[in-house]
Amino acid sequence: MAIESVYQPPLRGIPGRRTLKNFLATAMMPVGTTLYVYGGGWDQNDACANEQARTLGVSEEWVRFFRSQNMDYSFRDGVSSRSGLDCSGFLGWTLYNVINTENLKEGFVMKSTLMAKKLSEKGWGTWTQDIGAAQNHEHSMFLPGDVFSISGHVWISLGTCKDGSIPVLHSTAALSRSGHPGGGVELSALGVDEHCDAYRLSDAYMSRYYPQWYARYPVALKDYTQYTSTENEKAGKFSWDLTGKNGCLCDPDSYCGMTPEEILEDLFR
Repeated sequence: MAIESVYQPPLRGIPGRRTLKNFLATAMMPVGTTLYVYGGGWDQNDACANEQARTLGVSEEWVRFFRSQNMDYSFRDGVSSRSGLDCSGFLGWTLYNVINTENLKEGFVMKSTLMAKKLSEKGWGTWTQDIGAAQNHEHSMFLPGDVFSISGHVWISLGTCKDGSIPVLHSTAALSRSGHPGGGVELSALGVDEHCDAYRLSDAYMSRYYPQWYARYPVALKDYTQYTSTENEKAGKFSWDLTGKNGCLCDPDSYCGMTPEEILEDLFR
């Protein structure tokens, strides 16, 4: 049975609305209230999506579990896969909520390293390993909504800032302020240091809209080279075909041409 969460996230996506804006708004819904759980979102056989990852809305169980923990939580404590989401579970849940209007249909949870390429195989966009050699590349190819699979992880881009840094949405086992490997669904930054634009943006929005999370977890600063590695032959970047054909997304809000600053401002206004 579907559980209607009493939690009201700062942003709410609309089930079944296949637009780039709604994809990003939906991905923001579990931010700051869903902890990283190894295998979270997977069924008991670790083969496909569990019931929660095929249900519309943020699970009340995720919220309840987050509220029952503190900054000493560790994903290594052997937590039920129903209590949170790992990176694949997060993206799978997001896709399910954007594509569907009913619960318990076919899910989208799969191995993180395969996810970007598998989305292209559905005819929803293009996959490439050609992403440029350096973070501050003048003509960065990272667009809002891009999905990037590295070996063992997958994340969503909010686009590229003027300084080449990238705000990202993902579920990650980040360190808490007490040094414990907890983390979960959050807005993080790919950049050189905490002075980069992506970190500034992520810090501003996490502290303002998710204060309980922010009290436990600082914004995670991730290494650009590591997070864009294509050493695994199956890793790479997926970009949406925004024509709306083949059941994929469209972009009536012109998000593809916006900066991360403009996107976050529009989403949260």
